[in-house]
Amino acid sequence: MQINIRDLMENIEDSSVDLEEKDVVSSERIKELTKMKINEYGFKEKRSSKKKFATVLIAAAVVSAVGITAFAAFKGGLEGVSFGDPTDQTGSTTTERIEVPVGPEGQATDGGYAYEPPMNHLISLQGYSDTNEFKASKEWREFEDGYDKDWKICDAYDKECKKTKKDPFEEKYPGYGIYSQEMADKVEELLKKYNLKLRGKFIDGHSNPEDPTDTTIREKELKEMFGDIWDDKIHGAGYCYENGTFSLDADCDKVSFQIRRVIKGTLDTVYLNVGDISQYKQWTYKTKCGVEVSIALQDRNGVVLANTPKGFVTINLCANEDEDGKPITYTQAQIEEFVDHINFNKL
Repeated sequence: MQINIRDLMENIEDSSVDLEEKDVVSSERIKELTKMKINEYGFKEKRSSKKKFATVLIAAAVVSAVGITAFAAFKGGLEGVSFGDPTDQTGSTTTERIEVPVGPEGQATDGGYAYEPPMNHLISLQGYSDTNEFKASKEWREFEDGYDKDWKICDAYDKECKKTKKDPFEEKYPGYGIYSQEMADKVEELLKKYNLKLRGKFIDGHSNPEDPTDTTIREKELKEMFGDIWDDKIHGAGYCYENGTFSLDADCDKVSFQIRRVIKGTLDTVYLNVGDISQYKQWTYKTKCGVEVSIALQDRNGVVLANTPKGFVTINLCANEDEDGKPITYTQAQIEEFVDHINFNKL
């Protein structure tokens, strides 16, 4: 089964992913990262990652149904885009410590140890909680969370696609993971209710002379389309939609990151797992281009948020290693220097 590289990248929006390449992220590396996604936090695989026919991967990891109620300490930071209560590694919404029976030496009777599972907060990549983009994604999650729990509809659709060699929904809803008329109807309902539009089709890239079939978009092509959005320190590969929504996996010196720009007025359903929000140091920083961004940092990972006139920009700072294979701990000064390479006022 062939997998569309753009759909693969749609599924690696996760802060637990390590980007080891120092230059362009190759297609093979993206495939590898997709297999690794969310393993560190022990999440169960979502229904939205179930493969469909041919080049279609049910991508677009959808947003949480939980409302934003748990945080208010840093307005404009991670609290402003959080979907609310965290989930533990079992997928349950909880903030309580999980205890297991332990023996006299502290060892659990089942062979494990008592532990407190990592909290996994999910954040929006579409905008803050008072926007239509956030609200529409939240409502989609509420629908999707209770839909086709036994996967029977998806499995039947999968078989039909293989039989007919045609996916009737992918042409109109690329990347949304639609596999029934009910889902398509719900999307149309949200578009009308919140006055939003679809992202449109994927734009093919043509910057890999060694492989003409590689449709991945590179950083230079994005600059050609949208102007001087970053300087020549940025190198990466990604995908782009017709309306200008794009994602890029990239590097800038020793910083590895994923950047996603969602055009305002768009129905988008990708989320990011940032772990425990309380473990982040958060502050605002005014970049050289004059745009104030929110930065959240915890040692090897972090998130940068920017609400721009055209869209909402999220940068996921990914764990990286130096030339000797030692983990790199990001500093406040390093990340502030990094974001100065990006022209947020043009995003």
